[in-house]
Amino acid sequence: MDTSKTLANILSYVLSPTVFAFYVILTFLLFPPLHHPENILVSLLLAILFLCIFPVIMILYFKQKGKVDIWVSNQDQRLPFYLVAIIGYIIGSIIFYTRGETTLFVLSVAYVGVTSAVTIGNFSTKVSSHSAGVAGPLLAVTLVYGILALPAFLLLPLVFWSRLKLNAHSLTQLTLGTIIGMVVTFFVYVLLYPTISIPIIS
Repeated sequence: MDTSKTLANILSYVLSPTVFAFYVILTFLLFPPLHHPENILVSLLLAILFLCIFPVIMILYFKQKGKVDIWVSNQDQRLPFYLVAIIGYIIGSIIFYTRGETTLFVLSVAYVGVTSAVTIGNFSTKVSSHSAGVAGPLLAVTLVYGILALPAFLLLPLVFWSRLKLNAHSLTQLTLGTIIGMVVTFFVYVLLYPTISIPIIS
């Protein structure tokens, strides 16, 4: 494998949806935009469990069995894995809602929405979960913290390059994932996050 493909593989892992979720969780907990959680460690562990581990646990099991690769590259195999991820996000949403942790609750709902939309799109084409799983959270961070977070969007071209380099997706599939991630996240945050609104909806 040449150096560029090695780098693309590394970026695919570092910027994978579940790993990127960890970055966002850590950011929200270390720099809470609304209020400090009562127990940051408990919040961190719950968020990691339902936003990072739950979505991939079945993938890891079937990868160990030799049934799928780590990215579930076969479009026709993706549906059950997406459904498991959605269940995890829903459970997380319920837990964070009952705990009164608005930031993690809305983030979890955004993951429910984005993953559901990607799942629907997957019936037509292999929508990139990488681009959706980075673009959506990047917009969430920007909506919460403001324009200071905009430079983080420079990570998105790295996602495109790495997935194209590995022939994992077409440009259309990556673009569609980005659009889904950003549009769904935008509406979730406008509707549910207390400090964000637009005149038409508010």
